[in-house]
Parts: sequence; C-alpha cells; structure tokens
Amino acid sequence: MRRIVSGSVLAALLWGVSVASSSDTTHVSLIAFGDVNLGRAVGQELLKGDLDYPFAQARPLVTSADIVFVNLESQLSEQGGETQHPKYNLIFCGPPEGAKALRHFGVTVVSTANNHAFDYGLKGLRETIDYVTAEGMRYVGTSKDSTELFAPAIIESNGVRVGFVAYTEFVNMKLGWQGRIAVFEEPRVQREIERLRATVDVVVASYHGGNEYVDTPHRRTLRNLRLLAEAGADVVIGHHPHVPQGIERHKGTLIAYSLGNFVFYQPQRHWTQRGFALNVKFRKSLGTTRPVDARIVPLMAGKQPSPMILESERASLLERLQRLSTVPIRQEGEWFRIDLSD
Repeated sequence: MRRIVSGSVLAALLWGVSVASSSDTTHVSLIAFGDVNLGRAVGQELLKGDLDYPFAQARPLVTSADIVFVNLESQLSEQGGETQHPKYNLIFCGPPEGAKALRHFGVTVVSTANNHAFDYGLKGLRETIDYVTAEGMRYVGTSKDSTELFAPAIIESNGVRVGFVAYTEFVNMKLGWQGRIAVFEEPRVQREIERLRATVDVVVASYHGGNEYVDTPHRRTLRNLRLLAEAGADVVIGHHPHVPQGIERHKGTLIAYSLGNFVFYQPQRHWTQRGFALNVKFRKSLGTTRPVDARIVPLMAGKQPSPMILESERASLLERLQRLSTVPIRQEGEWFRIDLSD
C-alpha cells in the first residue's frame, strides 16, 4: 500500500475511523474511473511536456487507494505529433507521453478493450501495450499477437489478489483487429472469469458497450453486464455511454452501468461533463473476501477533470443516480454511499 502522508485526511473522509486489523484480516481499496481520452487537445498538451495537465486536479482522489483503474479509450502511439485524424474527429490517439501521465497520476491497471482500441491500427495497439507496461502499469482487454488469449491483470495488495478482465461490445474499425481485442462472447467470458476466479480473491470486470448518451442500458447491454456478474465477477464497471448511469446489485455483485466521462471533453451535452468514480473497499478475513464499503466520488469531467465542488451539482448527480439505480444511495458529505446490505 502506498504510504502518502498528505492523503491521510482524504482517507479519513472516505473510510471514516480505520478498523484495527488482526493477523488474519486485511483490507484493500479500489478506485475506478470512467472514460479517458488522452488524444485530441489533451494529447497536444502532453506533447508540450505538461504531464500533469489531465490529472492534476483529480490527484487527491487516489492517494488513499491501493489500486487505481481507468478505461483508456485512446491508443497511445507515436504518430508524428498527430493526436486526431485530420479528417475524422472520431479517430484519435494519445502520444507516448500519455503513459507517463497515467502513471504519474497513480494508475495501476487500464482497460484497453473499447471501440477506439484500433483507431491507429496494429501499430497503435502494440505501442499502447508497450508504453503502458514500460511505465509499470498493467493492461487488460487487448493482445499484441493474434492469439485470442487475453491475459487478466492480477494485482496483489495487502495480501489480497485482485484480478481484472475487460471486454468491449464492438470495435469501430472493420478489419485487422480480430483476435487482438477482447470482444464480449459469452462462452469465452464465462470460461475466462471462471479460470480467474479460482486464482484470486476479487474479480473486477470492465465492460465497454451500450448506447451513447442514454439514461439506462439497452436490454442486451444489461444482460451482458449481469452475465459478467453471474460468471463470477465481484464488481462490474460499465463504459461507453459517456454519461453517468445507475447502479445495481445482481446476485451479490455490484454493477455500475456507466461511470461516464473522466478525461473526455464533450461540452455539447450536460451529463457528458459530469461523471463519478467508484471507490470500493474489500475485507479479507479467514479466507473470505467481500466488499465492506462502496462510495461514489462525484466528478466534473473534461480535459482536466476535478472533484465536484458545488453542492448544487452534487445534488443533481445524486438525484440522477438515485432515480436510475436499484440500490439505495445516500449522501455523506462530499461523497455518496452505496448500500451493500443484502
């Protein structure tokens, strides 16, 4: 666990008074963020050498977390200074410096399984993996070779083994990516999660899919999210709608349909500029690991995301999440608590 003195106050806010651990009890905390696009204008700032540009205002949120996860929705590739296609604004990539920015922020593991995972082809896919791993981070959801074998990321912290898998519903590009990007396929997903479940204490599944800018997931998307839970995931995190959606517990699994945007600039819509991080604390005791606390961290999304400061903004997000969720959510200061009681 990272020991950062400046994070002690934040840790107290997140988890309250710490519980004394015994030799057979330990805890691990995970914070997961939504869509991160290090291309376009953000990429140009990174090329200027400002590695703090995307994450500086959000850095206090990760100081008390053992594991930090983001959905990396842009490849990281050397493209001669290009961070967006000159003709098609839906094709973009971050520069190699993006990996350093992620690591400096404190990221532990990224999902690379999403519809933009092949925007700059096989070169971009392979470079993304290389740059991420060179900075000591783990990735899930893609493969450098056409093996159709997508290794999970396993992070051990405080004696707790947390395994990550990631899947996408589709890829924008039509050709060349097959076997290199983990597209959701039910038999393989069940097989992979079952195999991972036998080797770790906690399974976290990232799912990229559904319709953009809608309040609730499509029936197909909801089915897939629940299938991940039924296959053995403890936490399922949704991405791609670019807006915050609701939360449910399905057979004991915590499912966040969509965290919304994080580092993603979409000023044309109200809810694309607002999102949240999911902060979950697990306790391992006598060989059993379970979530004991789950918090929502309200965020303002954009090129430089930040914690949501205005009470009116937090109230609006809370109302939205309460309306769209099937689990009780209540405000506690600047955070929202998710009811984990059965």
